[in-house]
Amino acid sequence: MARHRHAAWLALAAISFLAEPAAVIGIGLYTSSDHVTILDRDNFVGIVYNSSKAWMVEFYASWCGHCINFAPRWKLLAKDIKEWRPAVSLAVVNCANMKNTDLCRMLSVISYPTIRLFKAFSELYFKGDLYTGSEYSVVKLRRSIIDYLEKNEQNEWPPACPPLEPVSMAEVQNFFTSNDVHYLALIFEEDNSYIGQEVTLDMLQYENITVRRVLKSEENLVKMFDVHNFPSCHLYFNDATHRKVTVKMETRIFYTYYLRRLAGVTRGAYRVTVQNLSNENPMGQWKDFNSSKVYMSDLESALQYSLRIEVGKQQELLGEALEALKHFITVLTKFFPGRPFIMKLLQITHTWLEEVRITQVSHSALLDMLDNKKGIPGAMLPDRVSWVGCQGSRPQFRGYPCSIWTLFHHLTVQAAKYNESMVLAGETVQTDPLEVLYALRKYVKHFFGCRECAKHFETMAAESMEHVSSFNEAILWLWSHHNFVNDRLAGALNEDPKFPKLQWPPPDMCEECHSEVRERHVWVTDEMLKFLKVHYSQENIDYSYLEDEQALLKKQKMREDSWHDQEKSGPEEKQKKDKGGDQVEEEEEEEEEEEEEEEEIKVLPTANEEQKIKQVNIRRTRSEKRTFVKWKRDARMKEDDIVDLDLFVNEQYKNQVLKDREENKRTSLVNKRYRGPQLHLQSIDDSGSFEQPVLQERPQGWVGRSRQLWDQTNSKKKWTVLLGTRFSHMDTSFCILLYFLSALCLLTMYLYVKMKLRWRKWKCWFASASVGAQYGWERR
Repeated sequence: MARHRHAAWLALAAISFLAEPAAVIGIGLYTSSDHVTILDRDNFVGIVYNSSKAWMVEFYASWCGHCINFAPRWKLLAKDIKEWRPAVSLAVVNCANMKNTDLCRMLSVISYPTIRLFKAFSELYFKGDLYTGSEYSVVKLRRSIIDYLEKNEQNEWPPACPPLEPVSMAEVQNFFTSNDVHYLALIFEEDNSYIGQEVTLDMLQYENITVRRVLKSEENLVKMFDVHNFPSCHLYFNDATHRKVTVKMETRIFYTYYLRRLAGVTRGAYRVTVQNLSNENPMGQWKDFNSSKVYMSDLESALQYSLRIEVGKQQELLGEALEALKHFITVLTKFFPGRPFIMKLLQITHTWLEEVRITQVSHSALLDMLDNKKGIPGAMLPDRVSWVGCQGSRPQFRGYPCSIWTLFHHLTVQAAKYNESMVLAGETVQTDPLEVLYALRKYVKHFFGCRECAKHFETMAAESMEHVSSFNEAILWLWSHHNFVNDRLAGALNEDPKFPKLQWPPPDMCEECHSEVRERHVWVTDEMLKFLKVHYSQENIDYSYLEDEQALLKKQKMREDSWHDQEKSGPEEKQKKDKGGDQVEEEEEEEEEEEEEEEEIKVLPTANEEQKIKQVNIRRTRSEKRTFVKWKRDARMKEDDIVDLDLFVNEQYKNQVLKDREENKRTSLVNKRYRGPQLHLQSIDDSGSFEQPVLQERPQGWVGRSRQLWDQTNSKKKWTVLLGTRFSHMDTSFCILLYFLSALCLLTMYLYVKMKLRWRKWKCWFASASVGAQYGWERR
């Protein structure tokens, strides 16, 4: 019989690797975020059997009403003992899933929910010990786990689980000879108490401290530590001294909070990680701070990092991202408790985003506003990031995430206080209770660098943020969900060993905020709200470690002066940047050719060298008017050829001009940029630079050129020359369009007036007809 049973389990283990998943009928009641391990046919054997820790497994059916009601308690239990996971873990199996039918049958699960406990290093055929308790409360289930562990033999004891039995006098006296830790915490209690064992397991993952239980019956230790109240906790040191732990309530939760915050106590998972880090020292000097204070240096650093770094990651801001930035800046302008020069810069940025009504913002344009490139006096944003209350033991710990949480906590409190002041003043409140929370939600969605964190936050916000209906609820919502995040990230690789992610605030900061009901920790909401409003008030802001305001403004003035100097030294380069690329290239080519012309004019030859004169004039004439449209080049080249032929007709005229200019005003040739005769009518504008005798000889040349110009106007697409060489086809089309629209407008006005006059005639006719009908008149 045993052989058949063993063969069945081996077959189940083989199926878990070879069989394809079956159809799923029921959807599970749990997710991986509930601190439970979801088991099925594929992974049950590999996870539970021969495991180094004990398992407590719930077998349920997702359609079972009792299972649905029990699920919240199982989740609470998993969250309550999540620190025990190296020694014992919770798991679930959904028997309503057809994939798990064989597994539940092999384990003889016939009712739901069924709870089975599996020892460490359980063998394959072991079905688990059935939980037979009649009470399914969190406290009862938690204590049943401790009772089950104590029953295990030495070869079944989880290696990570510390001793749970009471300590003796001899063990305490010799403890530090064989243990290298900072503290030995002794919890004195009654025989039927579980506080000592629960705190021992709560501190399982923390180093430099050991927790042991001492029974009231151990009279020698009770006398040695002068214990009069049970339960009570005492710290014992390696120099044989001791002191009593003072907490608000002598309970498991308060003891655990206190012991985790002792100096030198860190989560053990970080010991290897921290030692393997680089030996560089990028942290600089450590800043001493008071954890009960909010530091303006953290708030300003959060502002600087979020706007310049996080928002600045996007080259272009448009659509929802731009709206998120506008909302963020609006909330900061309203409620950020910054220094005057920071608030002035925020107001300038807010005005720029709202009044300009832009639909797209570039990263460079945003940086120009944050750098105050406009030079508005008394406005700047410090460019230094300096964490104080949010500093970590290593550069990768805390810092920006801590500061952005602090910033939004402060904004929710300031929004609530602003609303209260408006109500007391009897004014109408127009602020939305969700304004700050929406700003945080949009900021995290579009700008927060950790995308997985952003997804988790968006999930939380979608579930419950819409239910917030008041400013006080907004404060508490952000606080409670911050604690949810701390709970999820506790023990993760990004947790600072010096600042473990605990539920905040700890009892030493707000004792009134904590309480216990039926041996379960609860938050006192009213006290919590009072504490948050005091902690994140402007009166609780510490201005230590800040740069002096005058020094910052002086730096800003120096930067502005350097910007102005750059603008003065390179106005031409700045103009080129403001223009289009093609136009800049064309203007550069034109300037180069004009410089070549000036050099050639300066060294013009004498009148006898006619051939060289002709070459100079040809080159200058071709460069006078440039087109920016490529398809005009052919037509322009033809016009240039005509100009070249006309030069021969006016050779005598040109020679006379050159002689007079060389003798009297050679220098003015360069300044006035002498233009040779050309086809376009624009050449007449240059007549002012010639002397009267020469002008008398020009009409003959004008007549010939006029005939050529008339011939060109009769050809296709040449008539635009008469309108001036600065007119393009687009300009002409625009003029025609305007003419057409004006004619259409006049026609519309004419038709309207005509119809109006006819309507008056018809109206009079209808009036007379109705009167006649009333009095029986006949129309003759």
